Order: sequence, then structure tokens, then C-alpha cells
Amino acid sequence: MDLKNRVVMVTGAASGIGKELAVELARHGCTLVLVDINEDKLTETLNEVKKYAPDSTAEPCDIGNREQVNGMVETVQTRYGHIDILVNNAGIMTVKLFSELTDDEFNRHMEVNYYGAVYLIRAVVPIMEKQGEGVIMNVASVGGKLCVPGTSAYSASKAALYAFSETLQYELKDKGIHVGVVLPGGTRTEIHDSVCNKLGEYQRDQCTTPPSKLTKGIRQAIEKERFETVVPSSYRLYIRFHDLFPGLFRNFVLRKLRPYFE
Repeated sequence: MDLKNRVVMVTGAASGIGKELAVELARHGCTLVLVDINEDKLTETLNEVKKYAPDSTAEPCDIGNREQVNGMVETVQTRYGHIDILVNNAGIMTVKLFSELTDDEFNRHMEVNYYGAVYLIRAVVPIMEKQGEGVIMNVASVGGKLCVPGTSAYSASKAALYAFSETLQYELKDKGIHVGVVLPGGTRTEIHDSVCNKLGEYQRDQCTTPPSKLTKGIRQAIEKERFETVVPSSYRLYIRFHDLFPGLFRNFVLRKLRPYFE
């Protein structure tokens, strides 16, 4: 899809990958609709984006709340008359053993990381169907394929998002809507700021890739309408190793991370 003059909705746009991607897309001719629950940081992103795309707007929203999502999408459609691209990027991650996670913590991961995307897609697809075209790009995670201790809620939500995306790719293709999925790996973002144990600290320290390194790959995935994009691409080797030698991979992970369980 040609990006020029497209209206693009990006969730989780207040920081991290979402913020960097919003600026990247604005530089390439898009008008951005920035969505996040953090109003203060969302305003900071909007100020940066408006340097390149002055008609862009910010829409504070808890995407885990379906009523808020529906109201926000209606507002955006009324303002612009079309929504060409949706990037479901918003996400949270709490690193804890499953036995330590509360039901509320687990459910919140599903609300934000999975159901938030579902709600937005439900709201946006009818608009794209009337247009006869659209792109939906869901930002899942390498962690949805390479599951490690302490990420039961996060990995479950991202694996669900991947499977959901693949199903939608088949169902929406003939309607002119492309669905793709991005699998970032080892990215250092604010999602790691709330770590509260040794396991979380270890995993945070392994994530060293700045979000700015990923944005070109995600933009090209939208332009070329790819289904699966792994960024950085080097993480394909880890996925390949996991798929070919699952027993070796799991034994390695357990030996490496068992000392951090306490």
C-alpha cells in the first residue's frame, strides 16, 4: 500500500515502538491517529508527529474497554472520512511466575494485548470494507513463539494475537483488506520499566534493541503487505532453532533461567 495521504491509527503510540513508528509513518506522508491510555506522553508524541503531519490527532483511550474503542473509532471516521491502516501495537508485560500472577494481572494482559486488537478490528473492518481496501498490522512478539519462564500471560496473549491474525488474513483478503503480523524481539522499551524480580531484571537486560531500529521493517511490511515480519530479522534464527530442536531449546532455557526463579 502506498503510504502517501493515508490515515493511520497506531495504538500504544505514547512510547516505545508505537511512538517511533508513528514518527516514521508521518515522515512518509501519513496522517496519524495516535491512541494510548497515557495522555501526557501521547501529547509529546503528537507534537513530534505534527512536525511532519500537521493534521494528525491524539485519541486517549483504554483499548481494553470496548465502548471506549467504538466511540473513538466513530470520532476518527467522522473527522477524516476514512481509516486506511490500523497498527495494533499497544501492549503490557509483567514478568512473574504464573503462581505469582493474580487473576487481574493475567486478565489485563489479555484485555490489552489481545482483546484490544479484537475490539479495534471489529470497529475498523466495516469501514475498510466500504472503502474496498485497508491494512491491519498486528504487533505480536517473538515471545509469542519463543515462550520463556515468567511470561505466561504475555506469551499467551501474543500467541493468540498471532493465530487471530493468520485466520483474519484468509477471511479478509478477498475484501481488499490485508492483515499482517509483526514479531519484534529483544526490544528495549518502557514495557520493561516495571520489573519487580530477578527474572524480570534478567529479561530486561537481554532486550537491547532500540525501537528506532524496528520502524523501517514495520513500515516496509505495511507497504509491501507482508503477512509475517520478524524484527530484527536475526531472531528468525532463534525461532528456527526452536522449531527444529524444541527439546534442546527448552532444556537450554530452563538451565539458563532456573536460577532466577526466586
